[in-house]
Amino acid sequence: MRKLFILLILLFFLATLLYLFRARALRSCAQFLIEENTLTKVDAMFVLSGGGYDRGNEAVKIFNASFTNKIICTGGNAVTELCVMDIDTLESDMTAANLRQHSIPDSCIVLIRNGTSTKEEAQIILDYCFKNNLKKIIVLSSKLHTHRVNSFFRSKFLSAGIEPIVCGAPSSRFNEMEWWREEEGLIAVNNEWIKTVYYWCKY
Repeated sequence: MRKLFILLILLFFLATLLYLFRARALRSCAQFLIEENTLTKVDAMFVLSGGGYDRGNEAVKIFNASFTNKIICTGGNAVTELCVMDIDTLESDMTAANLRQHSIPDSCIVLIRNGTSTKEEAQIILDYCFKNNLKKIIVLSSKLHTHRVNSFFRSKFLSAGIEPIVCGAPSSRFNEMEWWREEEGLIAVNNEWIKTVYYWCKY
């Protein structure tokens, strides 16, 4: 009976600690997923597919800060919601459209309408770098994706003599450091942890 009482006290103490420090614990779940590099001037910037609004907006900021004069939008995934309106377009097209709305010249935009995953896009980008003799690039994804992108890109690209600088676009739908307060944040962190574990195990 005494052992059970001690166990209950310990569980209560643990539960109290978790409650008191819940925000810090939840925040650390997102902080682990964010791994950005310091921006420097590069040969080109690649904007990975998905999130054309947020990533496009961040790409405009980086372009206007003169870190690069070329933005390459990748991705072969269709924007399925637009099919309702009989609009056949890809995620890379959406990113490019956002760039044009912010007055980025067409001469500075390249479309690569291929790649349906980080793995596929990494190979496509590597091939493009070889073909165009690019030695230093920015890889732009969503902020919560940067740890996985960094882990996958750096070993693959550095061994090929190409330096990838990974940076992330903040979400316009939720605050990454308070992700649990919004449904979009809950989904984003959950999905990214699943992808991170998958990439750890498979690659």
